[in-house]
Amino acid sequence: MAGGSNHRSRPVWALGVLAGLAFTVVALTGVFMAVLGADVGCVGGGGAAQAAPTKTAKQEISPRKLRLYRAAAKRFDVDWTFLAAIGYQECGNGTCAEINPSGCGGAMQIAVVRGSACSPDPSVPTLWERYGVDADGDGTASITSLADSIFTGARILRPVMGAPRTGGSFAAYREAACRYYGACDDGIVSYADEVMARAVQYGFHGAGSPKPSDPAGAVPATGSVPGGCGAPATSGGLGGARRVTGPARLKALPADITPGTPESCDSRIVADVIYLARRFGQVVTDCFGLGHTPDGEHPVGAAIDAAPKDGNWANTMRLARAVGWNPGCAASGVRPDCADPPFRFTGYNGYPSHGDPAHCVPCTGGPHIHISWQTSASPGMPENTSLYAYRPATWIEVLAGKGRR
Repeated sequence: MAGGSNHRSRPVWALGVLAGLAFTVVALTGVFMAVLGADVGCVGGGGAAQAAPTKTAKQEISPRKLRLYRAAAKRFDVDWTFLAAIGYQECGNGTCAEINPSGCGGAMQIAVVRGSACSPDPSVPTLWERYGVDADGDGTASITSLADSIFTGARILRPVMGAPRTGGSFAAYREAACRYYGACDDGIVSYADEVMARAVQYGFHGAGSPKPSDPAGAVPATGSVPGGCGAPATSGGLGGARRVTGPARLKALPADITPGTPESCDSRIVADVIYLARRFGQVVTDCFGLGHTPDGEHPVGAAIDAAPKDGNWANTMRLARAVGWNPGCAASGVRPDCADPPFRFTGYNGYPSHGDPAHCVPCTGGPHIHISWQTSASPGMPENTSLYAYRPATWIEVLAGKGRR
C-alpha cells in the first residue's frame, strides 16, 4: 500500500451498515428526545425549576409514568406534580388505554369523540384532534398510547385549562384543575382539592401551598377561585338549576342511551338526561310512563329509571352521588337531603325496590336508579294529581350548567 500505511479502507458494504446504524441512532434519538423532553421545538422552557419527586411520588407512580410526567411537564413548561396529580385522579396507576362511554379516553381522559358528552358539538374538533402529541415517535398521536396521552395532557394545560408555568401558585393551579374537570367538585369528590393535595404530596411547592395531607380527606380551600370555581357547588357540581316553562311535549331519547325499547321524556329535560346518561355510562330504561305511581313524575315525563350500560354499578353510584344521594337519607330519597336541585327524588340503595343488585329489595322492577326532576306537578305542588294520560307540568327545573351544553 502506498506510503507503507497499515490503515485499511472500509469495504462499501460496511459503510452501508454504518450509515444504517447512524440513521437508526438518529431516529431513536428523535424518539427519546420526544419522550424524554428535549428542548427542541418545546413550548415554554423559561419556567422555574421542577420539583424533585418525593418518596410518596416514587411509591405511587411507576418509574415509566414518572419519567413521562416529568418529561412532558418540562417540554410544555407546567409543574410535573400537577400533571401527575391530574393523571392519578383520572386514571389511577393504570394506562386507561380505551375510550369510555362519555367520549374521553387515555391516561389523561381527554375528549376524543365528537358529539359525545366530553365534546358535545360534532362540528367542532375534539381536544385530541387539536392538540394530540405523538410522543412515542410511532408517527401517530394515539389516545391508547401512554406517552401520547400524558404529553397531550401536558400540552393542553396552559392554552386550554389556563394553568400557569412551572412555579405558578397553588390557587392558579387549583383553578386549572377545576377547568380540567369542568367543575371543582361533582358531589362525589372534591376534584380540585384532591388534585392539589396529591400534587403537594408529590412535591408541589407553589406560593400558597398547604402542608402535605391525605387527598382522600381533602377539604375545600377557603376563599374563592376567579370565575367562581372556589364557590360551593350546587347540584353535586352539575351546574345548578333553573326553571323553564315551554315548549312542553314528549321527545324521544337517542338510541345510544335507550338500547332496545325507545323512550321519551318531557322535551325540557332531554338535554339533562342525555348528559347524565353519557357522562355516567347509563342506559335509560323508562322515562314517560303510566305504569308508575300516578302522582309522581313518570306520568309527566320528568323522571328516569336507569342502569349501567356496561354492568358497572360503580358508575351508577357516581351518578347517584352527583345528583345528591347519600346513604344517610336513602330511605326517603327526597330533597333537600337526598336530591340536589333540579332533582326532587333519588331512589337508590336503601329505598325499596331500587338500587344495585346487592341492595334492590324486593326488586320488583329490577335493579335500577330512579331520578325525578322537580316540577309544578310534583308531590306537594299545586298541580299535583293522579294522571292516567300525559299532561305536561307548567314548569320543570333543569340543569343550568353542564346538562345544557
